[in-house]
Amino acid sequence: MKKLTPADTDIPPIAPSGLSPAASATLSARSSVSRPGFGWQDWLLIGLLLAAAMLGAWLPVDWTRNLKRPAQAPNYAWLTAGFGLLYAGGAWWLWRRPQDDQPYRGRWAGLALVGLVLLPNLLNIVLRYSAPLGPTDPRPLFGRDEDIGLFYGYGQALVEGRWPTNPQGQWAEYPQLSLPLFWLGVVLAGSNRETFYWVFPLLMTLCGVGAAVALWGLGRKMGQARAAFLLAAFAAGCPALLRWGYTRFDIAPTALLLGAVYLVMPGDWQGVRGLAARRRWGWSVAVAGSFIALGVFVKWLPGLIWPWLAAAFGRTRQWPGLLRFALASALTGLLVTLPAWLLNSEALLYPYRFQGSRRLIGESFWFLLQTSFLDPFHAVPDKPWGEPSRIFLGNNTLLLAQLGLTALVLALTAWRLWPVRAATQAFGGWTAAGLVGVAVFTLANRIFSPQYLVLLVWVWGASLVLRPLGWRSLALAFGLLSVAAGANFEVFLLGAYPDIWVRDSYLLFGASFVLSGWLLWRALLRPAPK
Repeated sequence: MKKLTPADTDIPPIAPSGLSPAASATLSARSSVSRPGFGWQDWLLIGLLLAAAMLGAWLPVDWTRNLKRPAQAPNYAWLTAGFGLLYAGGAWWLWRRPQDDQPYRGRWAGLALVGLVLLPNLLNIVLRYSAPLGPTDPRPLFGRDEDIGLFYGYGQALVEGRWPTNPQGQWAEYPQLSLPLFWLGVVLAGSNRETFYWVFPLLMTLCGVGAAVALWGLGRKMGQARAAFLLAAFAAGCPALLRWGYTRFDIAPTALLLGAVYLVMPGDWQGVRGLAARRRWGWSVAVAGSFIALGVFVKWLPGLIWPWLAAAFGRTRQWPGLLRFALASALTGLLVTLPAWLLNSEALLYPYRFQGSRRLIGESFWFLLQTSFLDPFHAVPDKPWGEPSRIFLGNNTLLLAQLGLTALVLALTAWRLWPVRAATQAFGGWTAAGLVGVAVFTLANRIFSPQYLVLLVWVWGASLVLRPLGWRSLALAFGLLSVAAGANFEVFLLGAYPDIWVRDSYLLFGASFVLSGWLLWRALLRPAPK
């Protein structure tokens, strides 16, 4: 494997944005002598972020129990907006002093980040389970979430030695590696449904910790530790995302995807020397390939980044790395698929047939185009997850459009980054663009579920960290993330009111595509010539 040369290390490992090369060198020299730890300003900021996340975990429980949905909507909007403003202000605060990136590379930052992930989620889980639906209804708020009950049924079937079926008698509609998550939850819960309502969200919260650590580790490699810290804390604690983060299982494939991105990027493991470290790719590339394959069989979407990563290996002539990456992906996929195929091939293929047969629903970018430009009656389904009365865009057309948009992102990446041969620059650009490709494919699906935004927020955060980043870019990102997360929640909160949820759907997809387009532009910026 070719070692990285000085030409490959044209991204300074910990140079803060806005500094000249001379100032960066001086700062690096000082950092090597004395590495400042957390000061009182850092602990104050983290305390404010934690307080905001805990408040965001506590307030919605009371709103859900005591307020009608239209009365809740403005509260959620203000809460999400305030959360985004706080994080934008935190970015400005951390960028006031150039040396502020260094404290966010140490163990105290890691411990603080784990606390920011765990504590708000745990509080919300406890409150939602212990709080009844109302004064006369003792059922916990979790009782409103039918998916957790469905996951329990699937897991219990596996415990009993049966391939799970849904209440309609059909095979489970999720890929095969999602089923072990349900099985593990049931085993840990002792096959008790009420206990499962606690255990499964706790498992997903631990996956959230994994995603946060992977994003933070990526930030350390890229010299963006404080930015990665803020983005991971936002994604884990945003009030509009809390419920979707642990009542679904999308955070599990998200953690695998971010872990793969961290392992693939060249550079120092500890992030001390960042991308300037000369390191041979070895087992890390193979593990990254396995992570991608495992993510595919939990929920498909992580596999979409594979062409971008493979192209980065090819353009930098890292042929042994590409071979390890490809072989690990293929072997992991085979080992996961072959036993399930031999056991029940019909059940294994059912999720793919089922998802492929589903038609356009109201909560979809394509539905907004249909109702705005193709449907003279502008008909709206009763619920966001319902099908419109007339469908002008068939499945084949929408699949081609979805694949076409994703292929366009890949083509633009190749056009702009094909001349870039330095490993650090190539992998940073190709991977950042590949994460945008994952986001565009997800947004262009004919069906959009609220939990998809969990994956999207983490993916957008990783794409941000892979390119040079300052506080203004972070503030803009937090603004767009808040609009997307808040609008996504409002769509499904107000699903019984078509005139309201359609408005919020426009906001969701508008903010999401603007953010994805901006991140793609950032990813495709070529490095300045030496």
